[in-house]
Amino acid sequence: MSKWDYGGAYKDFDIYSNSIITIDNNNFLKVHDIFNELPNFMNNADIIFTDSPWNLGNLNTFYTKADLEHICFEYETFYKRLFECIYEINPRICYLEVGKQYLAEFIIEMKKKYKYVTFYNSNYYHNKDRICYVVRGANKAKAPKLDYMDEEDIIKWVCANEDYDYMGDLCMGRGLVGYNAYINNKKFVGTELNFKRLAVLLKRLKKYNENIKISL
Repeated sequence: MSKWDYGGAYKDFDIYSNSIITIDNNNFLKVHDIFNELPNFMNNADIIFTDSPWNLGNLNTFYTKADLEHICFEYETFYKRLFECIYEINPRICYLEVGKQYLAEFIIEMKKKYKYVTFYNSNYYHNKDRICYVVRGANKAKAPKLDYMDEEDIIKWVCANEDYDYMGDLCMGRGLVGYNAYINNKKFVGTELNFKRLAVLLKRLKKYNENIKISL
């Protein structure tokens, strides 16, 4: 088994590139490249939390892991497209995880859309040496105390405590955002480039709720 098979979860589901998945009739996912037109269901999201690739090398790695051709040759092209999607969805609240290299650019883009923008110092894999940042944008003043929390714990807090109907994620990966929305009895929508990574979420949801309805 390839190290990029993510445990082989995809073998348990009839999931491929461009697959659309419905979960319990009200949660929706698509195996999707962000440079393509967004599926209509993404417009349901009134909050977004997305951990997108942080730089060009990181972005190209995700294409490699998905056995797809690299189609983006400048990171600015990617993050501009990311913000185009955010503008189209128009969530009330938006959280974006990013590394230091493009933190300033993400803050600048967030300030074009949201009145109140702040960022939190964070880390990932519960390792204080793996530094990242989470930028929050909203049009109503609120300052959750999230500084120096691990990004996984921030996601858990957001999914459990923010006021929303649909949680959205434009780069779902293995689905930490969708999973935490689901276990908090919230609906979610999302897209992900790599069907093998997205299948990890489906397997985890099925383990959490053996009666879950997954339609492909």
